Amino acid sequence: MKKVSLVLLSLSTIMYFVSCGSKPAADQSAPEAPETAVETTVEDSTDSIAQLMEKVNDARKSAIEAGADKNCPEQMKKLDNLLAGLKDSKDPNGSAKSIIEKYNLLANYSKAKESKKEIDDNGFASLAPNNYDSGIKNLEKVEKVLSSNPDEFPKTAFVDAENAYKDFNAVLNVAYKKIAKTEREAAMQAKKMADSVKAGVARKAEYKEAAELIQNGDTLYSMQNSKKATEKYKSANSKFTYLYQDVSEKRAAAQAAIDEAKKRVAESAEFAEQADVKAPITEKVEGIEDEDAVLLEADNYEAPEKAEANIAEDIKDEYEVEAK
Repeated sequence: MKKVSLVLLSLSTIMYFVSCGSKPAADQSAPEAPETAVETTVEDSTDSIAQLMEKVNDARKSAIEAGADKNCPEQMKKLDNLLAGLKDSKDPNGSAKSIIEKYNLLANYSKAKESKKEIDDNGFASLAPNNYDSGIKNLEKVEKVLSSNPDEFPKTAFVDAENAYKDFNAVLNVAYKKIAKTEREAAMQAKKMADSVKAGVARKAEYKEAAELIQNGDTLYSMQNSKKATEKYKSANSKFTYLYQDVSEKRAAAQAAIDEAKKRVAESAEFAEQADVKAPITEKVEGIEDEDAVLLEADNYEAPEKAEANIAEDIKDEYEVEAK
């Protein structure tokens, strides 16, 4: 009876995890840490069937998110069949461990493939040629194993897949670290231009938003996520540039209006001066102030420089990219 109950429990658990949707997306407001290679080795355990299925499905989900369903569909299908038969295994813990490790291998392989494509599309290989060449060699080893469509992978394949992704990821880190610095310099230059027209006073909310993009980029950079930091710096550059141009145009229009008003005042003063010569007023007239009367209180505005965001000119390198 216990054996039947165990089979029913495992079957229902499998159907639940296969049919359920993905987990809720993580909060995107927090800075994202960079992706890392999946550890292919799984420690032995004595988990329940439900716990095993959760771990297996998490590994499967990670493989799909990495693109394994399109990069190695045959191997994914084979693993899915093993997953469906896990309930009949005489050693569910051992079988689950093997399936998880294989899903992790496919995840690392797919991440390596996607990273290589990004490197090739952007011409990044020359920035860390040794890492790139090492990644190529490791990737070729894994592809050779996968092409034979084996039931079991050699132990070296797990290490090669992990190392291939690490090698290509190192190239991307070197590339985006360099790009991030360039984009930050451009963003800081745009900020200086915005400060020159007192955008922090004229457009406080938008100015603050642009400044926070640089600060968020700095946080991401310190977390070794130079790619995301680059995106923040680019956005900050665009916002500060827009503020500078928009405030400049409106300030120029306002200055033109002031100049026109001054011109009219000067013309009126000249007309009045001529009138005084021809028919001077010798008595006090109601509504006309004395020549030395104070009409407005003295300006006491706060210095506009205080509205400028205080951001360090250069970013500190708190981490070194491991390039071979």
